Amino acid sequence: MATDRPSAGARRGRDFPDDVPILTDPSGRVRLRAHTEADLPAIVEQSNDPDARRWTPVPIPADGYGLAEAREYALEVIPSGWRSGTGFGWAIDADLGRGHRYAGAIDLGLRDDGSAEIGFSLHPSARGHGVMSTAVRLVRDHGFDALGVRVLRWRARVGNWPSRRVAASAGFRFDGRIRRSLDIRGELVDGWVATMTSDDPRQPIRLPENPVLTGDRAGPGRPVLVRPYTEDDAQRLVQICSDPGTRRFAPRLPYPYTTRDALDFVESLREAATTGRGFGWCYTDPGVGVAAGTITVALSDAGRAELGYSAHPDSRGRGLTTAAVRAVAEFLGGHSTGLPIPVRSVLIRCAASNTGSRRVAERAGFVLIGTQPAAEVLADGTVDDLLLFHRVCHTR
Repeated sequence: MATDRPSAGARRGRDFPDDVPILTDPSGRVRLRAHTEADLPAIVEQSNDPDARRWTPVPIPADGYGLAEAREYALEVIPSGWRSGTGFGWAIDADLGRGHRYAGAIDLGLRDDGSAEIGFSLHPSARGHGVMSTAVRLVRDHGFDALGVRVLRWRARVGNWPSRRVAASAGFRFDGRIRRSLDIRGELVDGWVATMTSDDPRQPIRLPENPVLTGDRAGPGRPVLVRPYTEDDAQRLVQICSDPGTRRFAPRLPYPYTTRDALDFVESLREAATTGRGFGWCYTDPGVGVAAGTITVALSDAGRAELGYSAHPDSRGRGLTTAAVRAVAEFLGGHSTGLPIPVRSVLIRCAASNTGSRRVAERAGFVLIGTQPAAEVLADGTVDDLLLFHRVCHTR
């Protein structure tokens, strides 16, 4: 079938900077252009930013990233890619209310098989304004429509959620996690990969997140905040999962429970929300702010959910867990979950001897529906009965 799409094999080298195409979004707010000497100070700032160093392979010389490194990158490496036809890189200009200024960099690494890999990094002053999402769409369209690229790939270090959300906003479909696939300054780390083909719809893909919820304890003016975990909560999570009271009823927790375990758990909660497998939060007393406990929800394809929770030792007996569980149950019973199948029923399971968990379930509106004898093995090897509590959400 005839097509007017350029052939991927027609890629060629171009003169820099004269033949670098300027790409501009319809509003004129974001513009992609060739790098210049004037960009170097901002590139130095961007490359010394802690987030850029954490997530990208930007070099970190012993004496710091300076103008010499910026000049090599912008005025030697980038031009070389244009001249050889192996990689096309642009500086991002953005007008954030003070005129167009350097806001970051974006590039396409071209392959002989008609595929290309997109990479990008944003100056910290430009984050949170949709600049990179716009830039990625511009390069996506240029790659498919002008260069004849058939497949675009995005890769990022696992945990780089801002980059993953930018890719999804441009229509990249998440393919998964590949162990030890990215080289970050000589260290092989786990990487994410997403793909978009020239035939895919160029529409944003929504990535669900764990929402922020609020609830109330008994008595006026005693709120509880249910929010996503962050890396800053890791030590509180370690304390929760290292507590003997928690471990007695959760024998499958790693031991000893480390900061790495906590960070992996936080990451798993984000991934579960994104893929629709469940939700997970910490809950806090807004007046204190630190994580008071954990709530997780596992979802099934049949509209069922199972809810689990654990409290920090210093937060027990204050009504926080009950209020948080009630808030989550009400959220699941509402219409704002974004799930394709509404949650119709929620289950809580706990050991018969776990009196704290039993009280929380009952006070949060769950009803005991049965007992499974000798079905729960505790951390010390003893066997307990398993209680099943249920709460109806949707009846239709």
